[in-house]
Amino acid sequence: MKKFLSVFIAALLILTLTAPVSATGTPTQKEEAVYGLLASDGSVQSIYVVNSFKGGMITDYGNYNEVSNMTTSEKLNKSGDRITVNSADARFYYQGTLQSKALPWNIDIRYKLDSKEISASELAGKAGALKIAISVTQNKAVNSVFYENYMLQISLTLDTEKCADILSPNATIAGAGKNKVIAHSVLPGKDASITVSANVEDFAMNCIEITAMPLVMMIEMPDTQNLIEDMTSLTDAVSNLNEGVKKLSEGITQSSSGANKLSGGSSDFSDGLSELSGNSNELLNASTQINAALIKIAEALDEGVGESDLGDINALPGGLNQLADGLTSINGGIQQLKDGFASAYSALDLAMSSIPNTDIDPSGLYAAVSGDNALTDTVDRLMAYYASSKTVKGTYGVVQDAFASVAGNLDQMSGSISTIEGTLSGLSTEIERVMSETDIVEKVRQLEEGLFEIAEKYSLFHAGLSEYAGGVNSLAEGYGEVNTGLKSLASGMGELDTGASFLHGGTSKLNEAVNDLPQKTKLEIDEIISQYDKSDFTPVSFVSEKNTSVTAVQFVLKTDPIEIIETIENAVTAPIKLTFWQKLLKLFGLYP
Repeated sequence: MKKFLSVFIAALLILTLTAPVSATGTPTQKEEAVYGLLASDGSVQSIYVVNSFKGGMITDYGNYNEVSNMTTSEKLNKSGDRITVNSADARFYYQGTLQSKALPWNIDIRYKLDSKEISASELAGKAGALKIAISVTQNKAVNSVFYENYMLQISLTLDTEKCADILSPNATIAGAGKNKVIAHSVLPGKDASITVSANVEDFAMNCIEITAMPLVMMIEMPDTQNLIEDMTSLTDAVSNLNEGVKKLSEGITQSSSGANKLSGGSSDFSDGLSELSGNSNELLNASTQINAALIKIAEALDEGVGESDLGDINALPGGLNQLADGLTSINGGIQQLKDGFASAYSALDLAMSSIPNTDIDPSGLYAAVSGDNALTDTVDRLMAYYASSKTVKGTYGVVQDAFASVAGNLDQMSGSISTIEGTLSGLSTEIERVMSETDIVEKVRQLEEGLFEIAEKYSLFHAGLSEYAGGVNSLAEGYGEVNTGLKSLASGMGELDTGASFLHGGTSKLNEAVNDLPQKTKLEIDEIISQYDKSDFTPVSFVSEKNTSVTAVQFVLKTDPIEIIETIENAVTAPIKLTFWQKLLKLFGLYP
């Protein structure tokens, strides 16, 4: 029996000794609440961690200066960085004061009163224009998982009886009784620069509170199908616009080429008109001389012919033949004018026909270049030159019949001259025949009547020739302005061609830029959502990497309040003994 008891006791001791050793080797699942006490400037004074476990045998790790049991009276066993305890309570808490004073964030708080920097201790009770600047940046000496996955909530509470005209960009400002709560949120992975301004008097402020916890946002992927379809429609529209501008540019290039040909043909036509005008004046002068000669011959015959005048009459056939030869020369000049005018008119008509009849609606172009002043100015000039080309072609259509009739008028004039030439030649022959007869006086009388009739008809012809010459001169003078306008049109069409090419280059770049816009939009949406989707985040211990079973870690940070210190003379206050929980609550301003 004694042997049995000895074996039983030995086994019990072995179990008692070995069970805790194996249990204390594995960290126990827990939650961490990190409390940081900050000075008024944001520097860390101390960091406390409250660790929460289920009851039982507990093993935890942390580099603490001191630890204390917050639940029971059991002693915490601390060996290096390992803390163990066996608690029968359903929930067990203990607090540890960390040796390190490093937080995942560098927090810097500065104060200015009337634009001059001032410390928090000096600020208490002061009045003036106050500005509080809070800077939050990453502390790269601490595990980055907290900076990258935790959202900060920074809150200040200001007494509206002491603070007026409170401003803080991008803040949520809410009323809480006579106080205003100014709250800022700082997203994971982001730095922050926060300012709060107010006009204050007898200033005091409660502590600034900063909480940090993992960002939990249930982000449901939005239905982007309609958006992507709209983007696809946009890219198709831009592609169609680019193709349309390309065709417009090609058409303007053809129009520019036609305008250059038109300008060249117009110059030739203008030169031909000038030459025609000069030759018309020569014709008119020659006709004037012929008309005067016929009248003079008829008057001379009318005055009577004696034997002494027969010598003059003998010279008459030669003079008439010279007149006929002159008319023959004039007729040849008219034929040259006709040929030159026909060539010039053909060049002009070909150039005019090269101007397209296409009507252009510029609204699509203006919509495409909206917001780009350079492209808008280019389109304005394009449309101005387009309007000029339409005006020139319309004007040509009005006077085209007049140009076309010139050749016919020249043919009629040539025919009339040929008729008069034949009459003069026949008259010369008749005079020579008469001169061989004896009754010359009677024949001269008949000649006189014939010459008067010829002179009268030639006067009508000369009047028509004068009217024609005047018309040719007016046409030559007026067409000079048309030719100048056509040259300006050709120059403008060249600029228009350059502008259209530039516009096509712009729409081509726009088409390239938006070509993959639907896919880029989808990728950007996915990227934005991925930045804030922390659904796969796994908490890690802030205290020690050895704590591998942590379900939650949160931070609660508070600065010192800015208070007006009142001294009470001769006051004796009995000390009040506080429990640990009361001390902890008082530490964070939650206990009176």
